[in-house]
Amino acid sequence: MSSPLIRSGECRKFAPNIFNKTKCTNCFRQKEEHSAEALESNRIEMEVEAGIGAESMKDESFFGPLDILLITALLGIAAWWFMKDKKKDSAYKSYTIQPTALGSTTDTSGNSFIKKLKTSGRSLVAFYGSQTGTGEEFAGRLAKEGVRYQMKGMVADPEEYDMGELVNMKEIPNSLAVFCLATYGEGDPTDNAMDFYEWLQNGSADLTGLNYAVFGLGNKTYEHYNAVGIYVDQRLEELGATRVCELGLGDDDANIEDDFITWKDKFWPSVCESFGIETMGEDVSIRQYQLVEHTEINTDRVYTGEVARLHSLKNQRPPFDVKNPYLAPISVNRELHKAGNRSCMHIEFNIEGSRMRYDTGDHCAVYAKNDDENVEKLGKLLGVNLDTLFTLTNTDEDSSKKHPFPCPTSYRTALTYYLDITSNPRTHILKELSEYCSNPEEQVKLKSMASTSPEGKQLYNSWIIQDNRNILHILEDMPSCKPPIDHICELLPRLQCRYYSISSSSKLHPTTVHITAVRVEYKTTTGRLNKGVATCWLADKKPNSQPDTDLPSPVVPIFIRKSQFKLPTRPQTP
Repeated sequence: MSSPLIRSGECRKFAPNIFNKTKCTNCFRQKEEHSAEALESNRIEMEVEAGIGAESMKDESFFGPLDILLITALLGIAAWWFMKDKKKDSAYKSYTIQPTALGSTTDTSGNSFIKKLKTSGRSLVAFYGSQTGTGEEFAGRLAKEGVRYQMKGMVADPEEYDMGELVNMKEIPNSLAVFCLATYGEGDPTDNAMDFYEWLQNGSADLTGLNYAVFGLGNKTYEHYNAVGIYVDQRLEELGATRVCELGLGDDDANIEDDFITWKDKFWPSVCESFGIETMGEDVSIRQYQLVEHTEINTDRVYTGEVARLHSLKNQRPPFDVKNPYLAPISVNRELHKAGNRSCMHIEFNIEGSRMRYDTGDHCAVYAKNDDENVEKLGKLLGVNLDTLFTLTNTDEDSSKKHPFPCPTSYRTALTYYLDITSNPRTHILKELSEYCSNPEEQVKLKSMASTSPEGKQLYNSWIIQDNRNILHILEDMPSCKPPIDHICELLPRLQCRYYSISSSSKLHPTTVHITAVRVEYKTTTGRLNKGVATCWLADKKPNSQPDTDLPSPVVPIFIRKSQFKLPTRPQTP
């Protein structure tokens, strides 16, 4: 009869010590099979050879190499599975908001537009979804014009308010919500309208009693033309809201200003009919901002070109985005065309240490500045000292937008970094300029171009659009027009960043971002030389050709805009 100790040792050999060092499951089974006498005999034999067993156990490890390998693999698989689910959950929470329950409101200071409407006696709210500022401008014009139609209005960024309060708009008599929404990218809402868009998609609130109208901003050269405006218009009706005016669609590839004016001519008569408004007020100019010029001020509190946070360009800290750009040194700026009049530049930005990452299909946004020569010319035409410090403050205390751009600042900084002085002015600007003309002919001409008459539209298209006139050209060609500079600062749109497709691979160039840009420079029909704001500014920024010197490389404020475009996971996929 073989000793149980030998069998017990063999068991430890094939299943090393995962259980008790001297007993395994087989040993327990053996104990059940043996009689008490046999077990006693085994105990005696085990005590006799205990020394031998103890010596052999000293040489055995608690876990063998195979066990360690298997356990490590199991732990790795479990960790991977846990993190995979966690990423899915976090991604879902980041891009999906829970629908606001019916009738629920968040009446906290700051995000209740219903409270602001009630306390200020307003009945019109104009929401905007804007990526470049045009949608915000259109919303502001509608809210401003509401006074003529007995509807005091306010402009609202949907990102700053609880949009679930739309269910309570019916509490305000003859109230109206207007939505000026741009479509961005591949049929997506703008960044500031994303939460509102998803609330409409995922929610089922009862919007009965809500009166609304929608004007969409898009571009017909893209596949999903005005997808956001079309969807919001349909979805609001599905949820029970009442459409006051038919959907308006603006095409930025053609003349979006004309599209907006044409729709607006239908919008206000529809509003008057819906709410029984028979009398209209006078069409007068209403200033939105009040000017204060500073003679004594701490210069450390003056903005010098920062997009949002004061001193953000001096004290750089991530994350970097549209409101906090990164000052990226230019490491390469070379010409791709060796011959001919066309200039095409290859530019590389150094982003090492910025924590910015990019993927194929993303865009590099560049914050450029206006040409210094144009700024000086405009200052002389307006007859001002460009280094005067000033602040423009919103006369509407309930507005979340206290200033049109960072204030306090100087007129020079405003015209250089904050205001678009080279684009074609829209019709409402021409109407405001006409009030400052001492020459009747110039005044009539400006008013005609600001009107909705066929003759006025044709004149605007030929004299402004085709001749490519900007505010500087208008003031040069109409010398009797002398508007105050603070009103110009109020009227002109914000200077927007320029987006360029990234032409480098993050796998090959993780610390640099490459763009390819064609320099824009041409003569207009009036003989003037027009220069692209960003490309001509970038063309002059050459990296230090002598690296041994202490000359710093030129820097450019940039950020990365993520794209919905993704490469196929398999290279073989067409």
